[in-house]
Amino acid sequence: MKFTRILTAAAVMLAVTPAVQAETRMTLAHVANVDHPVHAAAETFARVAAEESSGDLNIRIFPSSQMGKAKEVLEGIQQGTVDISVDGITSLSAFHPLAGIESMPYLFRDADHYFSLWNGEKGQRIKDIIAEEANFRVIGHMYRGSRELTSNTPIASADDLQGLKIRVTPIKERLETWKAFGANPTPMAWSEVFTSLQQGVIDAQENPLAAIHTEKIYEVQKYLVLTSHMSNGFTFVFNAERYDAMPDEHKAALEAAAAAASKQFNEYVSSSYDQLIEKLRAEGMEVIEIDTAPLRAKAREVVALFPELEPYYLSLTEE
Repeated sequence: MKFTRILTAAAVMLAVTPAVQAETRMTLAHVANVDHPVHAAAETFARVAAEESSGDLNIRIFPSSQMGKAKEVLEGIQQGTVDISVDGITSLSAFHPLAGIESMPYLFRDADHYFSLWNGEKGQRIKDIIAEEANFRVIGHMYRGSRELTSNTPIASADDLQGLKIRVTPIKERLETWKAFGANPTPMAWSEVFTSLQQGVIDAQENPLAAIHTEKIYEVQKYLVLTSHMSNGFTFVFNAERYDAMPDEHKAALEAAAAAASKQFNEYVSSSYDQLIEKLRAEGMEVIEIDTAPLRAKAREVVALFPELEPYYLSLTEE
């Protein structure tokens, strides 16, 4: 009888005690090193996701290309071996042409113009098409600022770009941009850039100031040339089908996490441009300002090579 009463009591407790929700483990991979602000944003993302989900979402971060180069990570998202990437929408152009809009030269005037696209109706339409046709869902927008050129030879004008062997992200829109500028672009994964500059395999590279500083490009490059030829950002990238199938409370937690991480990253970028210029000067880089008008004139030539992007480009530049 005593044993029966114990079983009965246990059954009652099970009936009134809510089921304990299993922990959901996720992987987040990016190619930046741990000193880069994108890694700090990833840490904030993981922390807030855990908080907003009462500990249910457990996100483990793999920085510094530990899970592969950028394209390999994105392929892992499609295949289900990686859950989240921190990357630019432009990196998705290897999977869908509309994502290339973010790599068009001299498209965005400033951060406000950038956010007006990606947080507005036009940007949402692009993101929905990419989700539907390429199976990538992106949330949160982190503006990286303008991309600048670094070189081992002084660049006093646009004419000095002729034949310059420059590393470019393996994205066709960026390759065509630097060809139009007269340079000799070389596609290369980020993990190979520092050594290639050090060994003279390439003569130049281009990136936002934060990457130039945190990746210590000043150790292998003498000149910082303020071309400001392109602006782009980071976002949190998911497999669209898997993301859309998540419980609503998980999606809400992830969106809150993306908002918190984006706010942190964007505040850093908005306050750091002049500081980073001075830090790079202090590290021995010579800063050169050039007339960018000849480069801006080439932008339309680049856009004409991508007719699917041209309507978006024209509508945004005319705003």
